[in-house]
Amino acid sequence: MHGYYMVRCAELVSENKPERLAARQVLSGFLKNKIMDQNFRTKTENIIIALLALVSAAVLVSTLMPGNIWASHIQERMEMGKSVERVFSLLMLIVCGELKKRKRGAWTAAVIICIINILRDFAGYSYGVPVSLAIVSALILGFLIYTKNDFCCPSSKASGRRAVLLLVVSAAGVLINAGLSYHFMKTGISETPVLLSESFANGIGLLFGVGENMPGGKGMQLFESFICAFSWMCIIAAVLYAVRPWLAERKSAAQDIRHARTLLDLYSQNPVAYLTLEDDKELFFGEKVDGVIAYGVVGDTIVVNGDPVCADKDFPELLKEFCDFADRSAHKLFIMSVTDHFIEEYKKQGFGSVKSGEEARFDLDEYEISGKKGQKMRMNINHAKNAGVTVKEYKVHEHKDPVIEAEFDRVSAEWLEDKKSSLLRFTLGSVGLDDPMGKRYFYAENADGKIVAFVVYIPFMGTSGYMADVTRHGKDAPGGVMEYINYQAFQVFKEEGCKYGSLGVAPLAGLDPKSSNPIERMLCFVYDHLNDCYGFRDLHTAKKNYSPNEWLPSYYVYRPSVPTPDMFYAVVRIQNPQGMLDYVKGFFRSIKKRRR
Repeated sequence: MHGYYMVRCAELVSENKPERLAARQVLSGFLKNKIMDQNFRTKTENIIIALLALVSAAVLVSTLMPGNIWASHIQERMEMGKSVERVFSLLMLIVCGELKKRKRGAWTAAVIICIINILRDFAGYSYGVPVSLAIVSALILGFLIYTKNDFCCPSSKASGRRAVLLLVVSAAGVLINAGLSYHFMKTGISETPVLLSESFANGIGLLFGVGENMPGGKGMQLFESFICAFSWMCIIAAVLYAVRPWLAERKSAAQDIRHARTLLDLYSQNPVAYLTLEDDKELFFGEKVDGVIAYGVVGDTIVVNGDPVCADKDFPELLKEFCDFADRSAHKLFIMSVTDHFIEEYKKQGFGSVKSGEEARFDLDEYEISGKKGQKMRMNINHAKNAGVTVKEYKVHEHKDPVIEAEFDRVSAEWLEDKKSSLLRFTLGSVGLDDPMGKRYFYAENADGKIVAFVVYIPFMGTSGYMADVTRHGKDAPGGVMEYINYQAFQVFKEEGCKYGSLGVAPLAGLDPKSSNPIERMLCFVYDHLNDCYGFRDLHTAKKNYSPNEWLPSYYVYRPSVPTPDMFYAVVRIQNPQGMLDYVKGFFRSIKKRRR
């Protein structure tokens, strides 16, 4: 009845009839009530989850109380049962935190734990736990089953497979070990034959605190406790894997790339926006407004490089849709390389923010290297010229040259050998010669005609600006070659009518070490003391040598407004798949190089 009523109201709203206003009011009121109902349902579920956590905590505390008033069994038997209760309650406390994020894996784990606990209660194997708590557990189980559809955030497919594998391997190994150990120990002290099936039944019973104790005194009781603890450590690890959130990965279709490129041509105010088209990113398109956001996922953090791309008026709605998308899948948000163009809107929607560096920007109409300010730039360019260097553009869109492209590969290989870390991705583009789209390529040849360096530029603000994205130089590149390439490219862009050039963001540059924001002070520490891991200071100095017209602030924005350590780890990991270990290796390589 409600369904027909709502459809009819929607029809009246769309029709040009006098009653459409009344229908619109009815429709609005109904939707408002439905939203209120959902809010009430969500609050009720959160209360039940909190109650479940409280019950779990109560069970955990009760098992730690000496001389428990509910104890009615011999001490050795009870200690084993209490150990199992502790693990169950600890596991449920972990699951409760994930239930609040509406994760389906957490719901499944909670239901299984509740059922096992209830079965143990009926079998009389629940020690130190009052009957009232067991009844509450049963009621909570019923509520979880009733609200099953609300726990819709799926777990990672890869994590699910690992969880199942870990459960199967640990269960098989532990149960076989427990059964055989029990059998051999029992056989060693028993004067009558011992059935292997009975030994396995008792060994398996150890995991749940049932059956006979291990034969052989105090040492065997310790072994029994170890078997139980190890088993549950494996199970907890499997559950943690199972509840990790998941976003479905899909290969962007050709039409998605074309649509994204059209949006970039119209609205890309951020110099890194063109990296949206790289194949290491997933694309999110707005439903209510036309816009695109390129993202990657590490753990339960969605990482974005650059502002969402859309018309200014549509930005609040696109950002809200993306936040809802992250909330539905229980993910945190971390957006890098954010300009100050939309910074206030981020704050309005609950994001925290911190300055993360400065972009070297050039107004090509005003940029020049004459005078004292451009003295070092002129000196570097002259050094390259005197070495016989010439700069050319590889017009790949007009003619493909396999020889030039092979030289680019050689230069890239030589450049990578001298880097402090592995090749970064996500925040940097690829050379992209297979599908260059709007990229431009400038390269330098030495006096012998050998290519010694090249730079790949990506457009922004349509084609009103170009940013130097990929910069590579080989072992034989003379000093000043990169300055010469960039200067010549900027002159070409200027002649074509482009307004801006950019060298991109110098990470962590220009931060205030006395800032009231503790995150900014932490980033200052990284800039000052971890240059051997990644050349933050070297990169900033190199960009300063170009004497840019202005330094524009760049920001990190994140949700929740207080970032957690795993969010910063996600930022590191998405740029370098080898993670922190690669930067540690780079740190020691730098120290070793200096000692030489």
